[in-house]
Amino acid sequence: MTPTVTMRVTISGVYSEYEVPASDERWNGWAVPGFTASQVRQLAAETAALAETVSADEIDTITIGDDGTVRVHRGPWDSTTVVEPAPDGLYYIGAYDWAWEIVPAV
Repeated sequence: MTPTVTMRVTISGVYSEYEVPASDERWNGWAVPGFTASQVRQLAAETAALAETVSADEIDTITIGDDGTVRVHRGPWDSTTVVEPAPDGLYYIGAYDWAWEIVPAV
């Protein structure tokens, strides 16, 4: 069995690094990563912590409902998007919108 190739992504100075399946997909030069449900929960916790330090209308936050529905709340635009898992089972949080950087391998 061939091991899955991965990459590490982050938004510098804002969120932790996440190891995700490697993808050549880019948006304006930024990565378009897919996250597991567990990673989405961690990212939701990070956005909630950030929301305690920054005005809610300045950032996007993630919530996960009791039914497992993932929502991205776009503070600057006062809108909410439901993020469904893609056919590969991953959640593309901030896809084609957030500036996800690929962390260089050390």
